[in-house]
Amino acid sequence: MQPWTSYVDEENTSGTNLAGWYGEDVGHVNSQFLIDRGFGPYNTGEITAEFCKRAGGRVNPGLLRNYVQSSGPMFDRYKEIYDSYEAERKANDSAVFMKDTQVVIPGVDVPDEGTFDMSNMFEYPLCNTQAAWSGANVSYPIECGGYKTWPCNAQFYGYQGNNIEFVHKYIVKHTQENGAEWFFQHTGTVLVQNDAGDVCGLIAKGPDGYVKFNATKGVVLAAGDFIGDPAMCWALLNEGMEWGERGGATKDDWTQTGFRTGAAHKMGCWAGGMIEPSPRGWMGLGGGASGPWGTAPTLMINAEGKRFCNEGAIPQLGPVGLRQPHGLCAWVSDANWKDLVGKAPLDHGAPNFGMDDYMDALEADMAKVEVGNPEGYEVVGANLAERKMMKGTVFAADTLEELAAILGYEGDAAKQFVASIEHYNELCASADGDTDFGKDAAYMLPIDTPPYYGGKSQLSHSSTPMMVTMSGLVTDEDQNVLKTDWTPIKGLYAAGNCLGGRYGFGYSTPFAGNSVGMAMTHGWLAGKTVATL
Repeated sequence: MQPWTSYVDEENTSGTNLAGWYGEDVGHVNSQFLIDRGFGPYNTGEITAEFCKRAGGRVNPGLLRNYVQSSGPMFDRYKEIYDSYEAERKANDSAVFMKDTQVVIPGVDVPDEGTFDMSNMFEYPLCNTQAAWSGANVSYPIECGGYKTWPCNAQFYGYQGNNIEFVHKYIVKHTQENGAEWFFQHTGTVLVQNDAGDVCGLIAKGPDGYVKFNATKGVVLAAGDFIGDPAMCWALLNEGMEWGERGGATKDDWTQTGFRTGAAHKMGCWAGGMIEPSPRGWMGLGGGASGPWGTAPTLMINAEGKRFCNEGAIPQLGPVGLRQPHGLCAWVSDANWKDLVGKAPLDHGAPNFGMDDYMDALEADMAKVEVGNPEGYEVVGANLAERKMMKGTVFAADTLEELAAILGYEGDAAKQFVASIEHYNELCASADGDTDFGKDAAYMLPIDTPPYYGGKSQLSHSSTPMMVTMSGLVTDEDQNVLKTDWTPIKGLYAAGNCLGGRYGFGYSTPFAGNSVGMAMTHGWLAGKTVATL
């Protein structure tokens, strides 16, 4: 575990965001909090089925059902604990100095640094819920590309994009006041087992050496993923490794650094458990070309000037993009861009109008895009909280030929670019719809009203692990770690990103924030299970 001071500035003096970049969205279903916001209740079986579908069945459906059904009660309990510290919150967090703010709130002047009221983190705008634009009048779930999405999260943006530490410090305080003891700066190294193989403790390394912890009931492994161990990533992320190797990467330069090095995975395997079989993935999001609003079902054109996929099948865009010609990829829309963006599905990284007046800010910036300017204009983002830095360059032209040139298409590719859009418009007008790739009729909007807008990205044939890995130990639906003969290891449980059976190919988002939401829910459930042993 990292030192508590690495997450919470208890003196509120540095102004720095100490929560890190490992999640401020808590994905959950049917909490009273969400229902009071107008989101739910939803059919939990339908949501569980969507997770299983996106993973191609390479999951433990019971684990996913438990998450979907229990995440709402978990979140309501989470909020109940936070609410119980109201007086202390008002005293401690009503005037917090912050710098390097990242959140843009339309109609509110948010300075780069200053004093902010962080005493009620569950209130808008400190806590947002990703949703479609209200003007689109969508119903949930949103169905697009054969997939479904729901508005099922609490996004603790605060003013720095991730200020969830102002919640968690009270959760930790509550546990301490009720008998829990936290050993920060201790890293688990090996589990202790008796002669029968039952787990009865753990040995950890701390600042003063090794410490043995005896467990009277059991051990719950919750040490995160293995993104910080290059050897594990190279050996276990098989499909991604193959793309990387073909692109010239090696084990030593393929992955990013990180302090989460698979400690729980290793301890679980050494105790007789096993990591779930391939495919194993990571938190790869989006794909293709996306506008300042994030990943949306706008028309996409590859380097040859050709449309290449069902743009509404958001979970497929990353893998599909890897198989396209290397180089330029563009999104294209027209003066009616808002009609599509406002009702886009709610995958992670997709448009986010939980702050409904984001659309006002987006429209204002789009109006500033100068027609014919080859430099384009940086438009404020509408997909993530960190809007001061998450901007996208948009280009505009009066004709498709001019837009092709501005985006960088030349010769035959430029001609094909125009022809592809003309054919797309024919499909939009056809009673048979998209007979090429099957995009939903609701998202087949013609590109025929100038000014024409576009943006560009780059496709490659290489893939690099990002953020966190998503594969873990094989367990039963009660999260009891299983041996290689599929019998349980008595006293050993897993939660979070060391728990397998959740994602299959990699991260999937019927709603954003479900990785954090699963960690919290499965941790809550594992704690309840072990407490009853």
